[in-house]
Amino acid sequence: MSIAQSLNNPWTRKHDDPRFPLLPSVPRTVYPINLQELIELCRDHPSDQNLHPNGSHWALSHAALSDHTYIETHDPGELHQAMGRTLTNVIPYCLNHDYVRRMVEIGREQKYYLVHVESGKRIYQTYAELDQPINIGTTDTLAGYIAEYFEDYSYGGLWGMPTLGGAGGQTIVGALITGTHGGDHDRGPVCEAVVAMHLVADGGKHYWIEWVDENEPQMTDDAALKQEFGTPRLGGPDNFEIIRDNNIFNAVLISNGRFGVLYSVVLKVVPQYSLYERRRLHIWQDIKDDIKNLTGPLYQDVAIPPGATYVPSTPVTGEQRFLQIAVSLTTHAFFTRNLVGITKRWDVQLPNPAAGRDERVGNLVIGFDPVIQAPRYENAGRNFSYSPDPDNPHQSGTPGMLEKACADASFLKGVIQAVIDQIEEFVATNGAVIGPAVGAIAIAGGGGLLLLIPAFLLVLLILREILDAINDDTRFGEVMEAAKNKLLDSNEPDKTGRAAGLFAWQMIYYIAFQSQQSDRDYDAISYAVMDQKDYRNISCEVNVDSVEVFFDAVDDRLIAFVDALINFEMQQEFQGKAFVGYASLRFMRRTKALIGMQKFDMTCSVEVACLRDVSGSQELVDYAVRLARNPNMGAILHWGQRNDYQREEVERIWGDGPLNPGGDLGNWRAALRYITNDGALNGFSSEFTRRTGLEPF
Repeated sequence: MSIAQSLNNPWTRKHDDPRFPLLPSVPRTVYPINLQELIELCRDHPSDQNLHPNGSHWALSHAALSDHTYIETHDPGELHQAMGRTLTNVIPYCLNHDYVRRMVEIGREQKYYLVHVESGKRIYQTYAELDQPINIGTTDTLAGYIAEYFEDYSYGGLWGMPTLGGAGGQTIVGALITGTHGGDHDRGPVCEAVVAMHLVADGGKHYWIEWVDENEPQMTDDAALKQEFGTPRLGGPDNFEIIRDNNIFNAVLISNGRFGVLYSVVLKVVPQYSLYERRRLHIWQDIKDDIKNLTGPLYQDVAIPPGATYVPSTPVTGEQRFLQIAVSLTTHAFFTRNLVGITKRWDVQLPNPAAGRDERVGNLVIGFDPVIQAPRYENAGRNFSYSPDPDNPHQSGTPGMLEKACADASFLKGVIQAVIDQIEEFVATNGAVIGPAVGAIAIAGGGGLLLLIPAFLLVLLILREILDAINDDTRFGEVMEAAKNKLLDSNEPDKTGRAAGLFAWQMIYYIAFQSQQSDRDYDAISYAVMDQKDYRNISCEVNVDSVEVFFDAVDDRLIAFVDALINFEMQQEFQGKAFVGYASLRFMRRTKALIGMQKFDMTCSVEVACLRDVSGSQELVDYAVRLARNPNMGAILHWGQRNDYQREEVERIWGDGPLNPGGDLGNWRAALRYITNDGALNGFSSEFTRRTGLEPF
């Protein structure tokens, strides 16, 4: 069998500067399209040509890099076929009948469905397909099997993912194995939906790895699995093994590709639902101490308080499930306060029709597109994020001003014009009229601002020059770099000139953040609320760096970390630099994955993302990384974002170091030794796994 490949081509990640590929040339890139090709690739590769799987190229860490050969499960350019099929060979044909019986018995209280997908299927393809009726007239579907043998016809309805991250462009497996999560504080990350995995390891042996629940019958039938996967075409019965060991399952679940290539996964999904989202502006200094109170209103708020001006279109069906705190790292009120946007969500009944379905998925375009090996829908992965305001399709709920400014050049123009208008009015009235942003930056009253009026005249000239330079093709980061250089010029000899420039910069950030995180209430179908990525933006959100740091939510060091970022930004603005990006706190439960970042009963992640175009942005992210790596912080870095860990740090956090043998990392390594024949099969080792100690020993 001839596997499609390319040689010596450039390789880059989605968020790198498109003008400069991360790697100008990689030796080999391969594009397998099915299980048989994966097995042959892993069996026949030369021993000096190590492999690494890739999906959507969304990862920002070097965990995505290979020593030699890159295995693309979904070519980002869609020039080659993806492994994107929804499979029907195991679900339902290899299911244990008693398992299905138990599934139906508990369905009234804990209804769920099983879907089996190849690893190259993107998340937006997954949720689009789940949100379609299922044919119950044939036993080729699990819903039809249940209807035939258990006379329950309710499984042909629509289904959804229990949780998602903020963007659906990742492949489903790429998201799983790096610990992608949302902000649902009542559940773990996306990988908790996985109940079985099909792994192809170095040497070509493949494994069906299944989660064991002692309260349920065995999910699949051994004889049926062996008949399906033990064929000569796939290497014969000795080349296939069934594993029902939760330690190995939990090791492979988050593994950074070290165990091999995950060909497919079985997901446990839930009846489709809608979400009600509410966002309000607050002040960081007023709410930060409430984060430790897990029974307080940050986590257990009422969906519809007395006198509410907005009521969801259908009844709320559960407690608050989601919490996100987006923090502006640029201060106001004379450097004493920081705006935050607090977003909360609740489940609501699914209406018919459901808002967001047309905008986020739309009509079926092709029943089976051979390029993605899946149906293609009109708007899945192709549209703006859902907005309840039809007159403002760019409106977004994402944490920070990057996405909105990137999607709509008029947004940045409007912000700068508002700054001009308020400063002009202040100058023209000799301080008698103080606009809301002027008052917020200076602490309302601002008598000392009168001394800045002469300098404000120069600032107005600078702002008008910046405004004239903005057009629809202007890179947002480059505009902000130019604005920063002129407003925060550390070489400006006049102190009042520097003060006026800093004041205007803080106004820009204040107005932008306040606008983007203003009051917002809406309800829509689950994925339209959770996936807030603007897929039409292909030019602005590039040259990005990002780090995500995980804490125990009740640990004082979480607050200290955010406060340290605020203080760092305050100091560098005095030095002519500035951070353009966002910091966002999201909350989730512990994961069962052995080396997952969610190690705490209530875990909080702090994501800090920036545009590298602006000097000061990269510096703050670098500082966040250094601070997070300090052992005294008790923090954990995301595997899929900026991750500079060394072996000693990983062993300190997850165990199995010289002073603390065993632990979660010890169990992870034991599972890797089993799959790699005690370390003899090292074809999926990489510079990253060796540096971080993700090796058998």
